[in-house]
Amino acid sequence: MKPRQAIVIFFAFFSTAGLAQKKNEINFSDPYQIDSSEYFIIPRLVDNDNKENFGQGKGYLPWGNYNEVFFYNSATKQTKKLFSGQLALIQPLTAQRYNYSDRRETDTPRNILPNHIVWLARTDNFNNDNGLDTEDPQYLFISTKTGELKQVTPKGLNVVSWTLSKDKKMILVKVQNDKDGNKKFGNGDDELYYRIDLYPNISKIECYQVEM
Repeated sequence: MKPRQAIVIFFAFFSTAGLAQKKNEINFSDPYQIDSSEYFIIPRLVDNDNKENFGQGKGYLPWGNYNEVFFYNSATKQTKKLFSGQLALIQPLTAQRYNYSDRRETDTPRNILPNHIVWLARTDNFNNDNGLDTEDPQYLFISTKTGELKQVTPKGLNVVSWTLSKDKKMILVKVQNDKDGNKKFGNGDDELYYRIDLYPNISKIECYQVEM
């Protein structure tokens, strides 16, 4: 065997061995304990090993997004999936601070309300491009602090922002409507406001458009 052939075979062998040993990784964000209770939120991150599940669409997958959230009960040692395995592109929880220098270990995400948790997630391949990504609408979901989930904003409307009232009984949500029907959200589309009335029982939560 010629030396050059031996070198090629050597590298081919170790490249194949390396591929055979490659293992899928599961990556999680840091957990949050909910109100000093027995419940913890453990978000699973979108990463190179699971991003193919989202397909190849026209948009992209934002860095730091979750693809599932686990509720862990430290008392019962039971774990529950928030989205129950549904394909979802979930926005990270947002801390209650104005800049990084204000960061404290006790910071609570602004999404965690007195009785509920607010989630923004994409679950609908609205533009039918065979991919779930930033080109699809973002919906507002509300969960209990034990992991019961409800979609609140209507299908087909893209959530831009949300604001909680001072008394924490109501949320105003700014959404975009695909006015021109091109399956995109941006120039030419109307912005609307929806009101969400909060109740401890999430089945009673109401969402309706604010008339301007």
